[in-house]
Amino acid sequence: MISLRWRLTLWYVLLTAVALGGFILISYRAFSDSLLREIDNTLVERANHVTDALSVIPNRPIEGVSPEITDEFRSPGVYVQILNAEGTVVARSFNLGAQQLPITAVDLEQALSGDGFYTTAPISEQPVRLYHRPLRRDGVTVGAIQVGQSLVGLETTLQRLRLIYTVGLSSVLLFGLAGSWWIARRGLWPVSHIAQTAREIIQAEDLVRRVAYNGPADEIGTLAATFNKMLDRLQTLFENQRRFLAETAHELRTPLASILGNIDLLARYETDGDRQQEALTAIRRTGKHTARLLDDLLLSAQAEAGWHLQLCPVAVDDVFIDAYEAMLPTANGHTLQLKRCEAAQVLGDADRLRQVFTNLIDNACKQITPDGLVSMALWPENGRVWVSIQDNGTGIPTETQDHIYHPFFRASNQAQRPGVGLGLGIVRWIVQEHHGDIQIDGTPGQGTHITLSFPELPA
Repeated sequence: MISLRWRLTLWYVLLTAVALGGFILISYRAFSDSLLREIDNTLVERANHVTDALSVIPNRPIEGVSPEITDEFRSPGVYVQILNAEGTVVARSFNLGAQQLPITAVDLEQALSGDGFYTTAPISEQPVRLYHRPLRRDGVTVGAIQVGQSLVGLETTLQRLRLIYTVGLSSVLLFGLAGSWWIARRGLWPVSHIAQTAREIIQAEDLVRRVAYNGPADEIGTLAATFNKMLDRLQTLFENQRRFLAETAHELRTPLASILGNIDLLARYETDGDRQQEALTAIRRTGKHTARLLDDLLLSAQAEAGWHLQLCPVAVDDVFIDAYEAMLPTANGHTLQLKRCEAAQVLGDADRLRQVFTNLIDNACKQITPDGLVSMALWPENGRVWVSIQDNGTGIPTETQDHIYHPFFRASNQAQRPGVGLGLGIVRWIVQEHHGDIQIDGTPGQGTHITLSFPELPA
């Protein structure tokens, strides 16, 4: 598997090679065309000179043209040749020796009938650039002129240029490979440091440790900050999980010990019916308490796992009255006052809403004296359904108001009261699942006022 550092390096080198390669191809083609145009211009110029020289002797037949005329305009690597209309060579420059400039029947026909044109042909296994044009006298084509120049010099120049480009491109890519690897290594060092720190944290199971980053607030800085925030979240989750498991074990230990103790009583007093009845009653009561605890634990786990309630239209006023009436027999002398309950509908889960109301009423009853008062009300207003539950009990200590939703948390003034401390956390989750809000205002010594609100479902 190729590392990210090498992938970045290779991508950089590849892009550099493509860019430089494209530039080299374009510049090479432009330079080659420029040299070829210079040769073509030279050939045209020589052909014009030959034509001008022949025009001063108009009465001499073309077959009688002196070779000196063609040789006058030749130069090293430049050849001149004159042909009659039948394609027979009538004059050529001395540097051709016994050779002739090649011309095909098609080229001869085009040279006699058209304008000048260029071809490339080999002479003695060397490429030669040829320019063909008609030779006219008094408007009549009497032959053709061929001017050629060897392309050996051009090929030599282009070969040297290719060598320079090859060496230059190879050098640039080699230095680019080394430089880009160094830049990638330096740029990705913080990422490697973060990865190494993560491995050490995993191996040591040390969620307290954080990534140390002192660089600029760029993408790497954002990565380090995000990683540290993730560690904060993981640390909080693991600490909550440990505390939750420890407190769950603690809460289950008491009812299980009670059940086992009462079972021992049943075995000890087999003939004592009253003792057995008391033990069975205690086991039943403790079993119900444990079942409620397990239900709350299951619901709390579902909430943590992102489980959602199935909602449907619910007459929330009927659910509220059911919860109120269900709590009346367990009020233990407390006064439960239903001050107001108007018809209203919400999109919700009737069983979970009933659980919210009974839990809050039960909590209120636990905070008040035997002759205390819990007043309740439900009414729709401005597109929302409002629920108010207020008591005149002990209130909530100021130092604990930020922790009341934590699992198993109990305020100092509630430590000796029954319950397991899961209720308010579950209540808040159920309210949020109904797209509602919950507000708890508790003043020490003056009671607690709980306000719920849910979106009203139009009738």
